[in-house]
Amino acid sequence: MNNELQIKNFSDRRIMEEARRILNEGFTLHTDQDFTMAELVEYCRRFGSTDDDMLGYMQFNPEDNPDISIVSPKPDMLLGHCDLEWHSNGTVHHVVDGKWGHKEWLICLYCVDYCPDTVLSVSNNRDAFLDLPAEEKEWWRKVEVQLNNNGGSIMGQYWNPSDKADAGKVARMEKYIQAPKHEGDERMPVVNVHPIGGQEFLYWQPPLITKAWFDGKLMNDLDELQEKFDSVINRTKYIKDIVFRPGDILIMDQFYTLHRRSPILDKKRELWRVAIDYKHSLDK
Repeated sequence: MNNELQIKNFSDRRIMEEARRILNEGFTLHTDQDFTMAELVEYCRRFGSTDDDMLGYMQFNPEDNPDISIVSPKPDMLLGHCDLEWHSNGTVHHVVDGKWGHKEWLICLYCVDYCPDTVLSVSNNRDAFLDLPAEEKEWWRKVEVQLNNNGGSIMGQYWNPSDKADAGKVARMEKYIQAPKHEGDERMPVVNVHPIGGQEFLYWQPPLITKAWFDGKLMNDLDELQEKFDSVINRTKYIKDIVFRPGDILIMDQFYTLHRRSPILDKKRELWRVAIDYKHSLDK
């Protein structure tokens, strides 16, 4: 590998430029990179904290590098082989008074092994919203939703060790923080302002919407709302389709983008995933 092309050797100035590019474009993608797990975590920590309070204790988090989640259809790994609907990470948590209840502001994915038939699609939901006519923007500003993971929608069912005698695995799992369950009239707006970038974006989590309100009144037809979301965001002009190959590394902003994945056919596919914020770069 040519060290001059390796992003792990970026200067502090280049890291700041990269962080601004992620914020401006929604993501960055580099090819032909060479990372160990420890190097990947170190690189991500130059952008922000990698202390993901949602994970870190699961069977797919290596004990030597628990900030990494192994995304693979192999047994006990994260996300399995099926297709994943449009979503961003850190979902389910509601925004309250402009504050987000999760730490997955950026997601880094590094490809170790690949499936040539699996496509990850990234959609820029900020640009999709900002391009709308003024009247339609005002309509969306009146929409609120309640989000809940009802099981199997994005991550599937969480692992439960069949061998209860495996005390080490059970002890790690006990530290796992479950996502909150929203009840009653708990809700959040679908138009939000990025905590760092300051621009509005449309927050669509189709598998998680359990209730919706328009101008304070409960909406009875969620299918119609989902179709309206889809017509705004699921458009080719806002979408980048990616087939990961070994050495590819993608960092996505989880406010300004959504992503989805087609099914995995070649079960050797493996990505290393790290959740980050901007605390060591743009949020100092």
